[in-house]
Amino acid sequence: MSLFKNCSSHSFDRRVKRASMIAMSSALLCAVSPVHAGSYPDRPIQIIVPFTAGGNTDTIARLIADEMQHSLKQPVIVVDKPGAGTNIGAEYVATSDPDGYRMLLNAPASFVVNQFIFDKLEYDPDTAFAPVCLPARVPNVLVVHPSLGVTTIQQLIDKAKANPGALQYATAGIGTTSHLSGALFAEMSGIETTAVPYKGTSQSVTDLVAGRVAFTIDNLGPILPFIKSGQLIALGVSTKNPVDVLPNVPPINTVLKGYELSPWNALVMPAKTPDDIVHLVGRECDRIVHLPDVAEKIKSLGSDPVGGTPEELAAFLKTERVRWEAAVKAAKIPKE
Repeated sequence: MSLFKNCSSHSFDRRVKRASMIAMSSALLCAVSPVHAGSYPDRPIQIIVPFTAGGNTDTIARLIADEMQHSLKQPVIVVDKPGAGTNIGAEYVATSDPDGYRMLLNAPASFVVNQFIFDKLEYDPDTAFAPVCLPARVPNVLVVHPSLGVTTIQQLIDKAKANPGALQYATAGIGTTSHLSGALFAEMSGIETTAVPYKGTSQSVTDLVAGRVAFTIDNLGPILPFIKSGQLIALGVSTKNPVDVLPNVPPINTVLKGYELSPWNALVMPAKTPDDIVHLVGRECDRIVHLPDVAEKIKSLGSDPVGGTPEELAAFLKTERVRWEAAVKAAKIPKE
């Protein structure tokens, strides 16, 4: 009888010990395993925008955040972190925990431009991010002051060649998409011109409207009112095809074969964010930018809603890297 009791006691102790070890192992696994879409999200999410509030990127981020917080049932907060050519905001996200609670919405700078302009970045644009979605593309438009006396792309090129170095083009600053777009245009057309950097598009367009510079190639949104009022003349768009709001304005590539250089906004997360979270947010982003009211608001900014999958964005970024590297080389920007 005592032997039976001892055996039962030892057996019970072993079972208790084994159960305790299993429980401890399970707890440890839960502690170190990444968050997955099944429990995501369970707290607020941040969208980091590396620009000041009020610009196109910030506005698009807020459109996405407003809709996404309803479907994900957690607050989605837009945080503006401008500075250092968007590097501050990009680095902040690149070095964040890959748990899906912090993402970056940015233009080409952080992904396909800054690595060719800065000597050293604190992140590798090619490996630091998990692509999520491409909310919008932003057509650039080539515009001139009416006093220049040209109404076509070829006429502008001919006038510039007849007056080498005399025509100046306005940019929103060194290394901006308007600077790179103008530099690539000059190189591909074989003209000599000078880039005049301003502190943002509003200043550059103000001087162009005043006739102090000859032309610019910049975001359609802030320039469109001046085209409609007749204060500026649109000669071409930087997209492969014409844009809806300017159906009679030809793409620049109809004259300069292969010219296609348009800014865009890409949504990314830190590398190693679980795939199920990346795809969940990617599906939401794609759905949101195609909602009729959101799409109309994006179009009102002079942008085109795109969407798509993480895989499509990854392939797109590889292609764009080649385009923008060529533009940086054309601009001959010394590395900082």
